[in-house]
Parts: sequence; C-alpha cells; structure tokens
Amino acid sequence: MSQDISAIRRALVRVPSDLKLGNFIAAARNLRGAASAMIRIPMMKAEQEEFARLIDEGASHMAYNKEISRLFPLAISYTQGFEQVLVDTLDELIAALEAKAGEEGREALRLLEEKKRASLQKGKDELDRGEHDEARSTFNALTKEFEGDGELASTVGDVFLQAGLFEDALRHFEHASGVMPESAAVYNRIGISFRKLGRHNKSRENFEKALTLEPGDPNLHFNLGRLYLDMQDWNACLDSAETALKLDPAFAEAAKLAAYCKKKLG
Repeated sequence: MSQDISAIRRALVRVPSDLKLGNFIAAARNLRGAASAMIRIPMMKAEQEEFARLIDEGASHMAYNKEISRLFPLAISYTQGFEQVLVDTLDELIAALEAKAGEEGREALRLLEEKKRASLQKGKDELDRGEHDEARSTFNALTKEFEGDGELASTVGDVFLQAGLFEDALRHFEHASGVMPESAAVYNRIGISFRKLGRHNKSRENFEKALTLEPGDPNLHFNLGRLYLDMQDWNACLDSAETALKLDPAFAEAAKLAAYCKKKLG
C-alpha cells in the first residue's frame, strides 16, 4: 500500500510541470488518481494532509491554465472531503481533452496526407516537363521524410516506372520492400523493373519471391511468363502462361502468351 501511495504522490507532484509542458491529459489523470486515492486508500493523518495540499495546488494550477480554461468552462477546485466532486470534474475534463486530441490528430493526419499528395503531384509535373533531376530531388525528400511509409515509396516507384526511369523506380521499390517485406505487389514491381533493365536473373528472383507470398495470383504467373518470353525460354513461358489461365480462364493476355509459346515450340 505504501508503494501505491508513493507512486501516486510522485505522479501528483508532476502535475505543475506536466501543465507547463502542455501534457494536459497526463496532468489531469495524475490529479484524478490522487483524488481517487484519497477516497479508496486508508491514509495516516499526515499523508492525508500532504495529499490534500498537493491536490489543492494541482487543482489551482489547472484552474488557472489558459489553454484548459478556453477548452473547459467548468470550475476546477478542491475542498478536502469532497474528492469525488473533483474526480467527476476531472473525468469530464479528460474526456474533453481526449476529444480535442483526437480532432488534432485527425487534422494532423489530413495535413500530412495533403503534403504527400502535393509533393507527389510536384514530382509528377517535373517528370512531365523532363526535369528528371528536380523530380528525383522532390521524391527523395518526400520518401526520406516519410521513410516508414512503404505504400508511399511504392507509389513513387510506380511514377518512375511509368516514366521509363527504371533504375529510379527500382530504388524506391526496394525501399518499399524494406518497409513491407511481406508485400507480393512490391516484389512484383521489383521484378518488372529488373525485367525492363534486362537483368533477367534478378527479375526472376523477385517474381518468385512474390509467388511464394501469393501463389494463387494469376498476374504474377503471367509476369513471370513475360520474363521467360524475353529470355526466349518457351517451355517455361508456356508453363507460366497456362498456370495463369488455370487460375483465371478469362485472362486474355495469358491466353495470347500461351498461344505464342506453342507457336514457337512448333
């Protein structure tokens, strides 16, 4: 029990500093915890007096905090013996603070998404104008700022892939694979990039990685078949095309690929 009281006291003493740092929810929770302790934990008279003094000081700091006053219209005050009144008031304050934090978090996320979209569009526009170095700088800064966002890195890779800048695409796809090592889609894109660069073994290696993750994806089998087409390995190409067709009988491109391989095989 004494350990509980010591921990609650330490938290209570932090209330003024938490308020100065803007940690309003932590301050309110610590003050509430102390008021609740006065109700539920038997204390010696000296402990009660110390807690009452510290709670009163904490409530005063909170009542005179301008940020809290703007958000929360109810009076925050403490009278010894009426701890439950303070607990109830702090419950309402904590709910208001958490709601505000949620709104601020959503707004922050919205602003980040807007920043990503703006930077993506800026880089695309630079590529459209043939300003490749400028686009590289824009996209590098973007993926560095959001280096943990694998989907963003993959999107940037797609932009470079569509622009025919395969080395750049490959670099961003490999970044994405480091963040999302279980993404078959990323390994598929790496395989496509290596195929475009004529690096057949690396391309096959990544298509096979993708297939270990998504063996039932007909598009992956078709893409591997396209690689074997480039390599003029007609038997392997036909196997991949026919596997894609088994998985998706309506896959027209796979049917064309299979027919071409059969023609080559005589």
